[in-house]
Parts: sequence; structure tokens; C-alpha cells
Amino acid sequence: MGDADKLTLGYSLDISGWIGDIGSKDWRVFIKRLSANDTGATGGHQVGVYMPKVVLGAVFPQLTSIGAVNPDVLFTAIVDSHELPEQQLRAIYYNQGTRDEKRITRWATGMDYTPLQDKEMTGSLAIFAFHKPDTGNADFLRVWVCADLAEEEIVEAHIGELDPSDYWFGSGLELTGVIQYSLQSSLTAFPEIWKTQFPSGSEIIAHLFTQGFYSDLTADKRLIKRRDHEYKLFMSVESWHTMPLIKAGFENVNDFINVANSIANRRKSRSGKSLELHLEYIFKEEGLNDFGTQCKTEGNKRPDFIFPGCAAYHDMSYPTEKLRVLGVKTTVKDRWRQILNEARRIEKPFLFTLQNGVSVNQFQEMKDENVTLVVPAEIKKAFPAAIRDEIYSLDQFINETKSLY
Repeated sequence: MGDADKLTLGYSLDISGWIGDIGSKDWRVFIKRLSANDTGATGGHQVGVYMPKVVLGAVFPQLTSIGAVNPDVLFTAIVDSHELPEQQLRAIYYNQGTRDEKRITRWATGMDYTPLQDKEMTGSLAIFAFHKPDTGNADFLRVWVCADLAEEEIVEAHIGELDPSDYWFGSGLELTGVIQYSLQSSLTAFPEIWKTQFPSGSEIIAHLFTQGFYSDLTADKRLIKRRDHEYKLFMSVESWHTMPLIKAGFENVNDFINVANSIANRRKSRSGKSLELHLEYIFKEEGLNDFGTQCKTEGNKRPDFIFPGCAAYHDMSYPTEKLRVLGVKTTVKDRWRQILNEARRIEKPFLFTLQNGVSVNQFQEMKDENVTLVVPAEIKKAFPAAIRDEIYSLDQFINETKSLY
């Protein structure tokens, strides 16, 4: 991509305008949440932002050269969100010894600062837009790292809520058109009635529970497996209902926008309460049956879970030390403070998250507010070693809470 081509992009520093800039088939877009390993918050010797092999293989086919040792590609990139100067990055496929991974490196080379290597940006939504000709390697990369929840909500309005363990990959046309044309080709099996009646998110989760999916696993592993299965079921049903509309085409732009908005709203509705519903079912399966959800507390606050229930919380004679409150946030960056003072009788709130790590500074801020993090056991390794012992697993939280009653 030449300088003249880049000038035509406008380089708008408004995220909506920026997304519009990359809204064509010439851009391949990868979206993820930055993990603690990406930003260096774990303290490990990270060499670059992790990207799935399928993503970098698609935008840099040269990396798949048969027989080449650690093949690499140099290219130009710019982090538009932070108005950084252009830099030369390196895409590399580490294929020797025990390593088998593709990464983009040199983010900090020659730079005083980059959000991609800032520990405090752990959990932030990052968009990587590769300008990709029809053949050959991508020749330019534009990056946007969301600064706040408002920017993240604009992005997720296009793709739906993005879990820390998931990613989105498609063309700029797919991103701006909302519809993912690359919906999985092999559908996950689902009940016949869903072919004529689109299920709600709660119906999909109830199906996983009643069918006993992954019931033999620990609570921590069960949650991860069911969340993944729920997403696949939803996408399969969506594909069944949506692909005929897409293949039939649209008579005008308004018809397309109406379908696109319907899809976006349905995705948002599904993801809005998904994590809390999964936890409800798992608590019951584990014998933790006494809890209230969305109890009305002081100032009309509504915490996600109160143990052993709403009545106990409002009974001033009930021992305060036996009360527990659990907030639920898929990601905690910029969100964790929302749970403070949701239940003023309880001085030490718990917070469940799927975020893959936080910085030591972020953790200390939570600790100073008496917040205790709860994460699935397998995610603990994504947190700095110095704080892992202070974080609860889901099993640990359940067993300790049960022991109170």
C-alpha cells in the first residue's frame, strides 16, 4: 500500500469512522481482548501479541512455506487509536523444537510507548485490520485498541459480546455489515423445534443443563465447556435461520439493514445474561441452592448473586458474616468498580470474571476495595504468579460458600 493509498483512508480517530474506513473486502480484520500474556502483565518473556495460526496464515501465506525455518515477513503498521507513528513489524512462524505458533513482534521497537505492551491495557478490546491484496501477503496493518467501555460497545454492536477466550476474524465487509457470512459450515446438532422457532439464550442454556452436557466435569471446566457449546449452538441456529435470507439477497438497503439489526440485537440479547445463567445452573448442580439473583438493595442496586438469598440480606438479624455477594463480569477492566456498594451490608464482595489476567496494579486496586476475584481454574495461569494464590477458583468459591450454611 503506497502513501497515496493510505492518505485516502482518512485516518479518522473516531472509532466509528475508523471502522468505516476498513469496511471493505480488502481488509481482513482480527479482533480479540488483550491477555496478560500479550501485554506482559504475567511477567513472562512474551515476544508479541498472540494470534491464532489460521489468522496469520490467512493474511501472511508466506509463513506457511513448506520447509522454511521460522519463516517471517516484515510489514508496515500503525496504531491509529493512540496516534502512534508508523513502524515496521515482523510476522513470524516459530516452527522449531517444541514451538508451533505464529506471532507479530517488534511492537515496542523504536517506540516510547505502545498500548499493545502496556500492562494496564490487559483486557482491552483490540482490532487488527490487515490490508490484504487478492494474492500475496498483507502489506499494511492498522490497529485500534479501545480506550473505554463506550468504544468497546461500538465494536461489540457489530460482532456481539466478545469473551476473553474468543476472537472474531472476517473481512471488513463482514464487520461493517454485521452479518458473519463465514458462519460455520458444519452445524452443531440442535433440537428440531429450533428450526422453526428461534430459541432464547436461556432456552439454549437450559438445553445444555437438562441434557447433562459435561456434568462429569468440575464446575470450573464445566462452565468453560458449556459456554463454548452454547455459542456453537447459537451460531448453528442462527446460520439455519439466516443463511437462506442472505442467499436470497435483498431488494434494497433498508431490507438488509433490518435483517442486520435483527441479528445484532439477538446476539446482544443472548450474550447479556449468558454467564449469570450458566452460573445459576452450576450452583444448583453443586448443591449451592440458596441464593438470590438481582435482589433489590440499597439505592435500587441489583447485584448478580446474593447468598443465601434476598430475604436473608434484608433481615437485619441475619449474621452479616454469613452473607456473600458475587458480581459477574465477562471482563473486569473498567467494569469491576460497578459492583462496589451493590450490597452495603457486605464489606468484601466477590467478582467472577473470564478475563485472561489483570496487571498487578489493577489487582491491587481491587484488593484495596476488598474485592476478591473468582475465575475458572484453568484461567489462573494467565494471571501474574505473584497474585494467583489470592484468586479463587469457581470450585473453591462454591465449596467455601456452601460451608457457611
